[in-house]
Amino acid sequence: MATHSVHRKSSGDRPNRAQGNRHPPPLSPGDLISALPDAVIHHIFSFLPLKDVVKTSVLSKRWRCTWTSTTHLAFNGVRPRNHDASSFDFPSVVDSVLRQCTSPTVKKFHVTDLQYHEADRPKVDRWLHFAAGRRVEDLYLSLITKMWSMYILPPSLYCWSWLVRLEVSLCSFSLDLTISWPCLKVLSMEYAELSDDFLGRILKGSPVLESLELRQCWRMTNIIIDSTSVKDLLLIGANNCHLEKIWAPHLLSLHVSGMWHHRIFRLDDISSLVKADLVFSIRTFSLRDKGMCYDLCLAMFVARAK
Repeated sequence: MATHSVHRKSSGDRPNRAQGNRHPPPLSPGDLISALPDAVIHHIFSFLPLKDVVKTSVLSKRWRCTWTSTTHLAFNGVRPRNHDASSFDFPSVVDSVLRQCTSPTVKKFHVTDLQYHEADRPKVDRWLHFAAGRRVEDLYLSLITKMWSMYILPPSLYCWSWLVRLEVSLCSFSLDLTISWPCLKVLSMEYAELSDDFLGRILKGSPVLESLELRQCWRMTNIIIDSTSVKDLLLIGANNCHLEKIWAPHLLSLHVSGMWHHRIFRLDDISSLVKADLVFSIRTFSLRDKGMCYDLCLAMFVARAK
């Protein structure tokens, strides 16, 4: 407990006993939080679901507009429990929040589980235009749609020089465009049509890429990773039935999982590998394919022994 003392300079100085015995009024936790700098409040917001961040607007006048300057926007299209499906317009919710956003920069912009239809293309284009204007560093776009009606990523996305993390699911790439992601460190692509050449241009245009995740991607034959920065490769199969080999002499970690319907790939050079997780199965009775599994495991142990 803090103590207070009164020093008397002269006999005429008399302490005010009533004030000296009075305890300062207690501060409520809400006042303490409200007194924090905006940067600290935004940091707290980054750990909360967006719906809870928006709810802070009812706390007081101080909080009425605080949430509009948050730098972390994460939207999930899953309908809330006990919510009328006909009244849950997820795209309108996203539009409403983005209209009220006042922050000049946004670090994270996530849209997941969006029931996407072709008519939604202008809306998603507008959201990505917003993300580009706010120089979003962490972009996650995950859709629920049919393979033949996937969202085509806009050409401008391929040259976002500020992008650090990119995750997309059920989105279509333009395989003939040049990539320029000088700050990208993590790239995850799920249910995407790729090609050996396009993957090579991604690696060439992403000089500091550290982690590459390929989930249920197809049309790849050879994964050639000559980049010295890429250390982690995650490969989930099922659609990778045409994959023949991986060449990645600087790779440190490899994770392979999923169902491989016809055959397994071979490893040409994984001489730097220090960690490997193999959780997969092959739906075949061919002795040749069983031998390929043996060769894959043997290559892992040989690389580890080196």
